[in-house]
Amino acid sequence: MDNLFTSKYKENIVGINSCFDRQLYSGTIIQLTYPKGLERYLRANQILLKDFKSHAISMANDLKENAKRLAEENNAEYIYLNSSKQSNEEIVKELLNKRGDQPGLVAVITNLQTDYGFDVRGNKEVKKIELKSKQRKCLHIYFYFIDPDYGLCYFMVQTFFPFKVKVYYNGHEKLALDMQKENIKYIKSDNCFNWISDVDRAQELSNYLNVSEFHSKLDKWAEEYVPILKRLSQVWQMKYHWSIKQVEYATDIMFESEEELNIFYKQLLDYCNTTVIPEDVMSFLGKRFSGKQSGRIQNSCKRTYNGFRLKHKCGALSIKMYNKAGNVLRIELTINNVSEFKVFRKVNHKDGSVSKQNAAMEKSIYSLIHVVRIGKDCTRRYLDFLSKMDDNSKAISELSEFTNRKTEGNRNYKGFNPLNENELHIFQVLLNGALIAGGFTNKHLKKYLSQYFKEQWTTSKVSRLLKRLIVFKLIKRVRHSYKYFLTETGRTIITMFVKLKNLTVIPTISEFMNNDLSPALCKS
Repeated sequence: MDNLFTSKYKENIVGINSCFDRQLYSGTIIQLTYPKGLERYLRANQILLKDFKSHAISMANDLKENAKRLAEENNAEYIYLNSSKQSNEEIVKELLNKRGDQPGLVAVITNLQTDYGFDVRGNKEVKKIELKSKQRKCLHIYFYFIDPDYGLCYFMVQTFFPFKVKVYYNGHEKLALDMQKENIKYIKSDNCFNWISDVDRAQELSNYLNVSEFHSKLDKWAEEYVPILKRLSQVWQMKYHWSIKQVEYATDIMFESEEELNIFYKQLLDYCNTTVIPEDVMSFLGKRFSGKQSGRIQNSCKRTYNGFRLKHKCGALSIKMYNKAGNVLRIELTINNVSEFKVFRKVNHKDGSVSKQNAAMEKSIYSLIHVVRIGKDCTRRYLDFLSKMDDNSKAISELSEFTNRKTEGNRNYKGFNPLNENELHIFQVLLNGALIAGGFTNKHLKKYLSQYFKEQWTTSKVSRLLKRLIVFKLIKRVRHSYKYFLTETGRTIITMFVKLKNLTVIPTISEFMNNDLSPALCKS
């Protein structure tokens, strides 16, 4: 992947790999997902509404019996969980430690969950019974298995109409199996690769995407784990429509050493925490920024068992940065709704016409080819942004412009003094993560300033400060609102002002005090 970051630090990097990470797909039988469709199915199969419940229970029993049979035939555990506190993943992990990682069924785990379903209710107005959609509890069956091509997967089926299913697998597991088939050596830890002997070939393998082949695999799993498809298809052909529910696309940058990455990663965290603004988050995602999106945009830094995770989120989309498995820097795009992105595709209109235009991405698994392209583009833009760290030459050359007086509308506005204690406090407030991510109003800024200053900040005094910041183009106001955001120039210059003191002035004075004043005091 060509980007400014990896070019800048290529001497410290031993390899780069981009591939899918966690993937979650949903399967639905479209004819059974809405009341009218289900009614047509019942009529076609000559099933009365009053017999719907007994028919549904019969289907549920077939699914349970099939699950028990498969568990027995494969010598796998059949477990019913009656508490949400118990983790399926932990149970499966313990079982894998005992049985090994050979292909086959590992476990069948069942539990009760609330999900979308149907029920028959009486309608007093028309004095008839009707099908109604509702949230209801029913048994869900999870089949955990190791596939020879995809690694550890699970297939979940709902045991009541509309019999929705979910399928999970991890792209790194699949890539590991693909590399084994081609005798490519690697070191894998915590769902990522620390080292790969042939990085270029590994990337070719992860770039290979055959959606038709994956579709056939999904249909094969459905045939095995949802045997009632044959009963459902006695009159009409019933098939699952496969959609993307959640997908993660990760780029792992492998550094030479863990110590080197730890030092470097801390600098990246500091840089992103003080510089990323909502406009940047939207640019990472390839979207335009508007004031309406400000409430949906969030930046957060969280400590994990590996280290620190930095997350930039906008609604159903997020881009994250981790330090994983010692020497790996991971940039990961998570998409919980692919329709958030627009692609150039065929659009079928209600009048029967077809046109090609930019439209929301379809949730079909055949949109995965677009997801790969978008994942690479978002990652490249984020890494290009990270490459600007420590590139302060432009900001330093422009400092004088912000320290000199400016005149606008026959009114003078004094410049900013990077060594003035009060103004440094103002800069530190403006670099607060909450204000950067969500913007700020006069009231918000007044609240945060009161934490640094003993003197009272009135609304009019804050307004004069805001006007001064606008004149110097350090902040801008969102049109038709009372909200302000740091400009890119403001973010850069204010960060430089704070660095000038924290990284240059204070250390220099401290060194001067230790080297010159202390000996003098000792002599006296």
